[in-house]
Formats: sequence, structure tokens, C-alpha cells
Amino acid sequence: MATIVLMSRASDMVARFAPGPKTAWTLVGALAIPLWATWPLLAVLSTGTIPLFQFLTIIFSVGAVALYAFRKPTPAQLTSSEGSPSLVMRLLPPVMVSLGLLVSDIFFIESLQHIPAAQANLILYLWPLMVVGIGALLGLIQLRKQHFMAIAVGLCGAALVIGPDSDGMTWSGISLAAAGGLAWAAFCVFRLWQGPNAPEALTSGFTLSAAISLLLHLGLETTVMPEPTALLSAVLVGVIPLALGNLAWDHGIRRGDRVLLAVMAYATPLVGAVILILFGFANATIGLLLGGALIVAAGIVSAR
Repeated sequence: MATIVLMSRASDMVARFAPGPKTAWTLVGALAIPLWATWPLLAVLSTGTIPLFQFLTIIFSVGAVALYAFRKPTPAQLTSSEGSPSLVMRLLPPVMVSLGLLVSDIFFIESLQHIPAAQANLILYLWPLMVVGIGALLGLIQLRKQHFMAIAVGLCGAALVIGPDSDGMTWSGISLAAAGGLAWAAFCVFRLWQGPNAPEALTSGFTLSAAISLLLHLGLETTVMPEPTALLSAVLVGVIPLALGNLAWDHGIRRGDRVLLAVMAYATPLVGAVILILFGFANATIGLLLGGALIVAAGIVSAR
């Protein structure tokens, strides 16, 4: 009897000090940042011996399976399809997810053949500023003073990352990393155009990306048996940054504090650079650290 009373009191105390639903979902969304930050390291470990499209087939297949495992049908999905959107409107979001993620990953992975992973990831993360620019051109975003300031600060940060003290930088690698950011920015602008009630499209988009990658692999590449480390790293890419990272972000951004999460997300490239430095795959140069800090600052100014 005493045990039951103590458990009841403990439960009351936990309920009293537990965070509210919005705070809890914000914490869930924040988990995406360290999960996403593992992508450059895992890409370096897994892309050396696996052909590009075979690698993409593996990571998107694993990511799709992981998302299907976490997927729960919503009440709307369990009801009849009467009044459901047209076939084109149902297919367009997965297609855009596929184009955004797949094309972005292709350019990013190819950039690793020309420039260090830390610099490639920082240049890729200029995509929030690209979203502002593209959104303004399409009339989806009204440019304000802080946007112009953010673009200027972000470009200064990129100049430092690309600067003369960065070893192994080539313009082909820089262009590929920037193109990867542009592809993801285009998808983000599409979701911005769809509005806050945009349907979930990650699972079907991952599945489509895996199918496209498989077709390209069978048509253009020779299948190889990956080394155990490379295969394990590829599987982890599919599970950690792709599936779990995007799943945490999707729930957090829809149910938590969107503004706080948008600001926090800009720390991702710096966290990724620190992970690469700790594992010996990047050098902690002044240009890398200061340029990365400026890119993060630009994202924060833009989000505000």
C-alpha cells in the first residue's frame, strides 16, 4: 500500500514538472540537428568504395523502410477518399521531395571528390539564404532589411570558407556544393508555396528516390560488394540523418516552436564540421570556423 502511495506521489511530481506539449515537441525537433550533423562524416566513410547511385539506392531504401516502420495512419488516411486531392497534387509532393533530396545529395557527394567535407557542408548550408532570394523573386517572401544583412553576412562567411587558407578547395567542388544547396532550396520554396497544411511526403519521396537511384545504378554503374565499414556507414546514413533526422524535424516544426527550431537548425553545419574535426577528417582553420560562424549568424538574422 505504501509503495502504491509513493508511486502515485512520484507520478504527480513528474506531471507537475514535465514540459508542456509544445516544449516537448520542440525538443524532439532539436534532435534533428545532431542527427543531420552526422551526414558529412558518414558520407566520407561510405562513398569511397560504393558507386554513387548504388550508394543512393542503399540510403534511400533504408530511409524509406525506417520511415514506414515509424509511420502511423492518420484519421484522414483511414477515411474514404471522397474529396481527396487530384492525382497530380498527390504525386507532386513526393516528386519534389525526391528531386530536392536526391539531386541535392548527388551534388553534395560529387563535391566531396573535389573539396573537403566540412567546407562542402558549410557551402551547402547557404540554402536558407537561397530560399529567401528565390522566395522573394516569386513573391512568396517580402525582403526586409535583415534579409539583405543576412545575405551579405552569409556571403562573407562563404568567402572565408572558400578563402586562401582552406586546403584543397576547387571551383568545381564549390559549384557542386552550392548546386546541392540550390536543389534543396527549390524544394523548400515549393513547400513554402504549398503552405502550412502541406501533406506528409517524406516516406513516398524516399521510396521514389530509391527507385530512381536503382534505375540509374543498373543503367550506368557496375554493382560492387561494399566493404563492411562502407556498407554500415551507408545504412547509418539512411537511418540517422535521412530517416530519424527528417522525422524528428517534421514533427518538431509542425508541433513545436517553429521560430526557435528555425534558428537552432543553422548550427547544423558547424556541428557537422566539429564532428569531422574530432574524427580527423577536417582541419580547424580560422577560415573554416569563422566562416561557419558567419553562415550560422546569417541564418539566425534571416530567421528573425
